[in-house]
Amino acid sequence: MNILFIAAECTPFMKVGGLADVVGSLPQTLKQLKNEVRVILPKYKKIPDRFKKKMVCLKTFNIELGMKPTVYVGVETLKVGSIRYYFIDNEFYFGSRDNAYNYGDESERFAYFQKAALEAIKYLDFTPDVIHVHDWHTAMIPLLMKTKYLELSAIKSVLTIHNLAYQGIFPINDYHFFNIDYDNHFEFEGYLNFLKCGIVSANAITTVSDTYAKEILTDYFGYGMQRLLKWRQGDLKGIINGISYKEFNPETDDLIAQKYTLETFESGKAANKLALYKELGVSWDLDYPLVGIVSRLVSQKGFDLIKRVFTEMLEQDNFKFILLGDGEGEYVDYFNDLQQQFPHKVKIYVGYSNKLAHLIYAGADMFLMPSKFEPCGLGQLIALKYGTLPIVRETGGLVDTVKPYNEFTKEGNGFSFTHFNAHDMMHVIRYALKVYYQDPAAWKHLVEQAMCADFSWTVSAKAYKKLYQNLIKGKRG
Repeated sequence: MNILFIAAECTPFMKVGGLADVVGSLPQTLKQLKNEVRVILPKYKKIPDRFKKKMVCLKTFNIELGMKPTVYVGVETLKVGSIRYYFIDNEFYFGSRDNAYNYGDESERFAYFQKAALEAIKYLDFTPDVIHVHDWHTAMIPLLMKTKYLELSAIKSVLTIHNLAYQGIFPINDYHFFNIDYDNHFEFEGYLNFLKCGIVSANAITTVSDTYAKEILTDYFGYGMQRLLKWRQGDLKGIINGISYKEFNPETDDLIAQKYTLETFESGKAANKLALYKELGVSWDLDYPLVGIVSRLVSQKGFDLIKRVFTEMLEQDNFKFILLGDGEGEYVDYFNDLQQQFPHKVKIYVGYSNKLAHLIYAGADMFLMPSKFEPCGLGQLIALKYGTLPIVRETGGLVDTVKPYNEFTKEGNGFSFTHFNAHDMMHVIRYALKVYYQDPAAWKHLVEQAMCADFSWTVSAKAYKKLYQNLIKGKRG
């Protein structure tokens, strides 16, 4: 099959969140499954120069965008590994801005990108069987294929919802950027809603875990889309994200201090904990368990629970805590204050460092993710591979990937709690600490089960391949 991905982010070119990891990894695995896969992206200013220098201009043309009759489109191409990428080049919309999002003209920018991407298809030496779009930034494409670009209407479309909370909601009159007649498909509660257009128009809808696919049908998780999603439920499927074990594997990871295997994880994790402490300039006893977090600092990630009980826990419980992340000011301030209050137990790194992230995964004993909601989550998948036991709230993909420890059967690969409640989280962390200190054999067995879990992209890619094949054959899901 010929599969065309169209997305706003993709590693290694531009990453804001987990969307980039998926679009960076899934096409490569689909290619290994004997499919031809290509990807269309915006040409952002911050794409590394080592890629920009190798891009070749394929075509330039103009498109109509609302009241602007001639807007420039450049299509540049580059092959990295086994995948050919195409970049939509426009200095005003992408080339002159430091970041991917949040400029106040997002409806115009991503209307431009979607129209330019569809226009570009006629100039590619490639005819897709399926166009796979991701999140609100490209969710208008299935509707455009059925209304404005009728020459593409026979191609099947798949929309993946990575996070339903972000929908692309704009003033209703912004529909004019697409230069098509007004249609009630555009409107949701008086606004233009990009994601809603994709939900009603795509041939199939996927989301990034089986549990999240069920959660978004409810009022609590549906963000107003639950009735539409129930209407499309027969075309909705949850497929868990994977991770790249080429990038995240303690046996081959060049970013960690000492590589390790299932047989050598005890000495390996100790060496990486020591290296992590040295990197951060702390002299902490290695015998104390280390709880780590690598995350965006936003309310979705459950930091309000930590704010409620961590002062009490750090006063009473014997563990160390390291956090790597950046985000909303109230959480940055809180964690900086926590570090000042407990300098011998807490270390905070505001920002992002890939090396430091890998060292935390390799050196920590536990990985905390108390999310309010989590469509899939990648942190817990990486932590499992490194033998760092996840402590998670039971929501979305966290439920589907972390199996809580059962002290009677000795099964499990981490710890979890059900309700979004700070004291429930505290009790589970304290239970994990108890197992760590009092039952080393059980802890070792949990680590072994965690490291043996398989969340590579191969399983997920096979599910997507089956979905594409069924669409082409005229079957559901």
